[in-house]
Amino acid sequence: MEQQTADLPVYTWDVMQIGHTCPPMTVEITRESIANYARSVQNNNPVYFDDAAARAAGFPGVIAPPTMCYTFAPMRRAEVMQHNGYSSPEQDKVNPRSTPFAGTEILFQGAPVRPGDVITSTSTLDNRWETRTGNRFVSFRVVALNQRGEKAVEYLYNVIWEYARGQKSRGS
Repeated sequence: MEQQTADLPVYTWDVMQIGHTCPPMTVEITRESIANYARSVQNNNPVYFDDAAARAAGFPGVIAPPTMCYTFAPMRRAEVMQHNGYSSPEQDKVNPRSTPFAGTEILFQGAPVRPGDVITSTSTLDNRWETRTGNRFVSFRVVALNQRGEKAVEYLYNVIWEYARGQKSRGS
């Protein structure tokens, strides 16, 4: 459940620390959640719907599409900020601002995620940097393990924290 943020100070560049994290999140994968995700992204590959097709492709049965990792192990940046006593810039009551998505990189994808898997993920502030032009970026690392403790996925999710002065408004 999301914490009430009305009385929390806003998470800023000056207070953020590499290693800030939040409690793990656990999701059970079902045949229905896999099929619904595959349909929603218009991926009709039968390995996401049919055990026989998945076995014919060399899998033990139905598997989850690789990009489904963003649903069963979401980035949860607002939760990282709230867990550390802050609200996100988007939740600022006075001067809300976005921290737009800048890119993602899947570093590791383990054994296919299957129905019945219970995935537990953690999100951690992994890196922050400023470019020569003054733009500021933040990277969150998400690591997800299955019920056997095997890594299901690890990825980086990067956001533009602030634009350099003169490019976009930094707010106050």
